[in-house]
Amino acid sequence: MGVIILALLATLAATYLARRALAREALVAWLDARGVEAEANFEAIGPRGLVGELRIGPEAAPILTAERAAVGYHITGPWAGRPFGVELEQVELFAPTIFVRLTPEGPSLGALDSLVEEFRRRPARPGASSPDIIVHDGLLRLEHAGGRARIHADARMIEGVLVSLSGRLEPTRLTLDGLSLDLEEARLGLVTRDGRASASLAGGLKSGRIGDISVGRGALSLALNGPYPDGRRPLGEGPITAVANLTASRLRRDSVEAEAVNVSGSFRGHASGGLAALAVRGEGTLRADVKQGRSGDLHVGALSATAQSQDITWRRGDGVSGDLRLSLIGQRVTTGALALTRLAADLTGQMARENGTLTATLDGPVSLSGGWSGLGPVRADDVETLAAIKRAAQAFSVSAPALRLAHGQGGLRVGLAAPAVLRSVSGGRLTLAPRAAKAVYADGGGAFDLRVEYGGLPTVDAQIPDYQLAPGAVRARTSLSVETDFGPMEGVAAAVGGDLTIGGGGLSLRADACAPIRMDRFEAGDTSVEDIRLALCPGASPLIVVKDGQWRISGRANSISAQAPFLQAGLQDGVADLVFGAQPSGLYADVSVMDGRLVDMADSPRSNPLEVAGDVNLADETWRGELALASDGRSVAGVELAHDAATGVGAVDVDTGKLVFAEDGLQPIDLSPLAAAIGSPATGSAQFTGGFQWGPEGGRSGGELTVFELDFASPAGAVRGLSGDLLFTSLAPLETAPGQELAAQQLQLLAPLATPRVTFQLLGQSLEIAGGAVKVGGGTVSIEPMSVPFDGSQAWRGELVVEGVQLADIVEATPFADHVSLSARVSGRLPFIVGPDGFRLVQGRLAAIEPGRLSIRRAALTDVSATGGDATAAVEGLGEAAAVAPAEETNTAVEFAYQAMEHLAFDLLDAEVNSLPGGRLGVLFRVRGEHSPPQRQEIRLTLGELIRRDFLNRELPLPSGTKVDLTLDTSLNLDQLLADYAQAQAARGSGEVQTPEPE
Repeated sequence: MGVIILALLATLAATYLARRALAREALVAWLDARGVEAEANFEAIGPRGLVGELRIGPEAAPILTAERAAVGYHITGPWAGRPFGVELEQVELFAPTIFVRLTPEGPSLGALDSLVEEFRRRPARPGASSPDIIVHDGLLRLEHAGGRARIHADARMIEGVLVSLSGRLEPTRLTLDGLSLDLEEARLGLVTRDGRASASLAGGLKSGRIGDISVGRGALSLALNGPYPDGRRPLGEGPITAVANLTASRLRRDSVEAEAVNVSGSFRGHASGGLAALAVRGEGTLRADVKQGRSGDLHVGALSATAQSQDITWRRGDGVSGDLRLSLIGQRVTTGALALTRLAADLTGQMARENGTLTATLDGPVSLSGGWSGLGPVRADDVETLAAIKRAAQAFSVSAPALRLAHGQGGLRVGLAAPAVLRSVSGGRLTLAPRAAKAVYADGGGAFDLRVEYGGLPTVDAQIPDYQLAPGAVRARTSLSVETDFGPMEGVAAAVGGDLTIGGGGLSLRADACAPIRMDRFEAGDTSVEDIRLALCPGASPLIVVKDGQWRISGRANSISAQAPFLQAGLQDGVADLVFGAQPSGLYADVSVMDGRLVDMADSPRSNPLEVAGDVNLADETWRGELALASDGRSVAGVELAHDAATGVGAVDVDTGKLVFAEDGLQPIDLSPLAAAIGSPATGSAQFTGGFQWGPEGGRSGGELTVFELDFASPAGAVRGLSGDLLFTSLAPLETAPGQELAAQQLQLLAPLATPRVTFQLLGQSLEIAGGAVKVGGGTVSIEPMSVPFDGSQAWRGELVVEGVQLADIVEATPFADHVSLSARVSGRLPFIVGPDGFRLVQGRLAAIEPGRLSIRRAALTDVSATGGDATAAVEGLGEAAAVAPAEETNTAVEFAYQAMEHLAFDLLDAEVNSLPGGRLGVLFRVRGEHSPPQRQEIRLTLGELIRRDFLNRELPLPSGTKVDLTLDTSLNLDQLLADYAQAQAARGSGEVQTPEPE
């Protein structure tokens, strides 16, 4: 449109420049003489003027035609002190047509160009005045490189000044330098007053293209006020103002489209330099308003952008530069699930455009508000954290108080001088901070740090060292850590690094390495699982996917550990393939356990670690699982899991099937430390069925253990045919019903014990023994009721009751059999204490209930003396009791004492038993009887021996029937004896065990 105005001005200027020639030479012949074809028909010619029809230029392509031309003039001559001539006063043209061609050198009137140039070089006569030119209904036919235009106009030029112009541009197409416009009718206007011209243009736009931007139907208006040009300075010099406005139904570039566009601009400043070096400096404003726009899935409801400059300079051929304030307000901006209700920016700085390159640096605040619905609406069954995330995403505002924009040859660069903060209506906060020496955005990517906190949101720290924008997506390198509660998952902490992709209404994360994850508790009421730890490693799928309100976590979980207090059990060293997520129907999970150890977490462990494998699934709020338990690769149990999360009802069922114990195979000690008393190898079988059940009213557990004729070596001796059924009323803690009983066919202690039997009850922290008995030596050894705590740091008491037990076979089986033989049937009680210091007897007492025999060989007695004990024997006829002494100190009295104890038939045997410090056992024996050797003995002396009394110097036999009263106070290293005995029993069946020597 500016080209049209320029053509009009050029045409008028040409007319203005040619006015002297037209005034001076009106004759057609004069034009012909100068190579300009012309034709004139005059209606009237007089001394003051003429009227006629005029054509200049070829008839087929005239340059100027006028249907009627009225020329007013006056004749000059000597009477006026001037030579003869004609001086024009006024030219009035009716319906003239002027043809002008715009060329790179300027406007061209064809054949008239030489005349115009001639008159331009000819100096004007001093005192000459310019004629007034009035045009009625003129037509300017304008031809240029971009097309053709026809302009109808009325104009008045007074004293060489175009004082008014009113015109109309016919619809036309304008094509020039990438510009293509289909113009509708436009109105032109110009008014000159006091040396300043005001020009205006207003017209319609049918369609067009500016570069690669297509323009829809609209309107264009332009108003310009500036110095009126004269012949020396065609564009004038001085103050200049301009106002322009463009409206278009749409603008489109590739996938970017704007509708109902209005662009307006204004400028006020000063023009200088003339046409060749034109410079304009001043202040200006450019504003663009878009009713709505779109680019791909980006939609803008309304957008207003304003650019202002208080000091901007434009120089022809040298570009534009100045200060700049850029303001932007957007409303209803949506892309995918993101919807912004308002977007605002107010940036100030400097800009310049030179050699086609725009450079700018702008700083200022940016704010926006809106929401993201990618997670879907808050549902009644959403866990609290997910609901908080959804609420935070649905309504938030963002404030970036110090955004920095820079544009240059490298494109756009975005930085932050201070962190940008997103605040949700629900109280959450997201802080985006710049990374040192890196732009938040540059060349399609950038870097920043991110922290999320408050408002019930997870606490997230994310480092984004690099991200790149791709069509419809953002791809980033990230390292992030998360701490949160998420529904039943309490105290979750995780750290992961990898590639993050955001787009298509969701996000995904592919991890570089295993992500350590900790969960304090998976809340399920009484059946909660605690202290969960694992390393989640990436697989073929992204580690995390969030889309359309759903999320999924998947990968290989290594080093899994967890504790289930309600089971008093835990998992260690677990390995599983894991898929866990949320969908419209609720949470779901698929866990394939490939390896792990199930460990007993009770204070007194019930079982040894077991290998575990199987599958656990969550669907429709119900957990289901099937697991297999093994010991050293041997299957020992199957476990079935079911839990209804909606009702809180669930169960774990355990079934071992019939377990077979065999030498070089499965052993009871492989399964439970409670089987420590069952020495290996054990043979036989057992089966356990039971489990745990829970619900809103609480939990319970129980089961049944059946033992089938188990043979094994115990610390007390070999056990044969142990059988029984144990009914457990609780598995955590381990408890049984009262009156549980196990019976064996035989217990091989120091002597065979027939049908040993014990009645007991397991409680949570103790074994309650109601009683037990074993037949041995023709009598019975029974145990009084007692409580045995599982806590090894606690002491406990018990008492053995001995009734009519013959000790002959028992003593024969002890390490003392080489030195002592005893035939005695005894009864009594042996109270004891078992604690951290071991087994201790307290004030035990045994007594013979019938006469018996005792033989203590001399070596045993000297050993007693040598170990600090005391042995005395009172022999009838020797007076005071004689102390047993080492052999080298033997005398007749001592010798008789030795003989008396080697063959003693007693009628009284009494033993007091007490533990002594240092793990020793003190035994005080009192035996009363008579000497009863196998062969009757008597003393025979000669008369000489009686006179000399030297018979005492030789060994004399103790006569049979001699009365004896024996007291034996001795101590034994009971701890060592018990340890040696236990070791011997444990080694039974694997080789001969040497009998330990007595201490």
